[in-house]
Amino acid sequence: MLTRSVLTACLLGASCLVAPTACAEDPATRTEALQTQWSVRGAAGLDAILFVGMLSGDVLQSHYYPEEIAEFRSRLPQAALDALARIDQRMRVEAGGLAGPSLVYLFSAAPFETMDDVIATARDPEQFVRPNIDQLISWHDGDYEEKVVNLPDVLLVLEALREAEFEAWYAENYTAEIEAGVAATRAAVTPYDIIPEQARLLGRALDPMIEIRIVAFSLPYGIRIAGQRFMAHYSYPADIQLRVAAHEIFHPPFNLADEGLRASLAPLAQDPWMRSIVENHDPARGYNSFEGLMNEGSTQALDQIVSERLGFAREPGPRWGDHDGGMHMLAAALYHAMKEDGFDVSGGRYEDWLRSAIARGMLAPDEVRRRARAIVGDAPVQYWYDVMETVE
Repeated sequence: MLTRSVLTACLLGASCLVAPTACAEDPATRTEALQTQWSVRGAAGLDAILFVGMLSGDVLQSHYYPEEIAEFRSRLPQAALDALARIDQRMRVEAGGLAGPSLVYLFSAAPFETMDDVIATARDPEQFVRPNIDQLISWHDGDYEEKVVNLPDVLLVLEALREAEFEAWYAENYTAEIEAGVAATRAAVTPYDIIPEQARLLGRALDPMIEIRIVAFSLPYGIRIAGQRFMAHYSYPADIQLRVAAHEIFHPPFNLADEGLRASLAPLAQDPWMRSIVENHDPARGYNSFEGLMNEGSTQALDQIVSERLGFAREPGPRWGDHDGGMHMLAAALYHAMKEDGFDVSGGRYEDWLRSAIARGMLAPDEVRRRARAIVGDAPVQYWYDVMETVE
């Protein structure tokens, strides 16, 4: 899992659309009023926080923003560079997380439109974040204290970025691209009524509003923030923006702190093949625990069902055979089990279905492998046996 407090998804692979499924709706011919309400805007303050995260040492982002990182690290004073090193040590090295996504999740519980907003939050999180802590639905007890310890260093870096004329540089270089991304995304997503489908599979009512924040420094992630809101890069094709929305609102699809559910999944979590996936995938991609992988796998399987029903799906085999190095075998197996069981049609409360599926043996280790093979083929499943033997 990326961190306990933020769930991200790298959704840049396999962006082509497939033909609508038999039950898919054609948004162009829908006559009834949509339940889903879309809000699409930029977020300069959150982009500044993402910039702090990538300056601190995000391994994946360094491949996407090498020139920007080099330019601003050369502009910053030594005190700010030391602060970035401390952020990296605590958040990436020690906690195994991603600084930028983790920090924007924290800051999204407070005002974040401008650099002034995020500087104010970094200076006084008790005033701006603490009253809204219940919006951070994926946090556990202690997460606030764990993250807020970084804010003095974040404040130091933000103030140094302001002195280095970050805001003017940002406006000059990214305003036009963000505005174009906002317009294109708004046109692409507004015909699709995804909230009723998500509510149908979660078994609970959802706020009809979905908020997309188009930003410059989120590559290669799609990032869930507080509420039914998420961030996406201005360059992402429209179908990816739609898929990010279909995906992120499902997080988390079950109670992450439920010890009974955790215990029922112990045979799968302790299975050598599953442990090979958790331990031998590229850790920079996140999901570095079984719980994180189960959370993400459930969410991907659910978003696949929504995208199929509404007609913007990728083929599931290529999606999970290749995505994130083929680590999402659980997603393929859960998708197969839901389709076989008819949950994709009947809907209900996913958490209840998951408990039932476990109790009926549908997610025993051998069954997970069988189901994954049915979706992705033999080679991606066998790979995790092969890599296990290599590292031993």
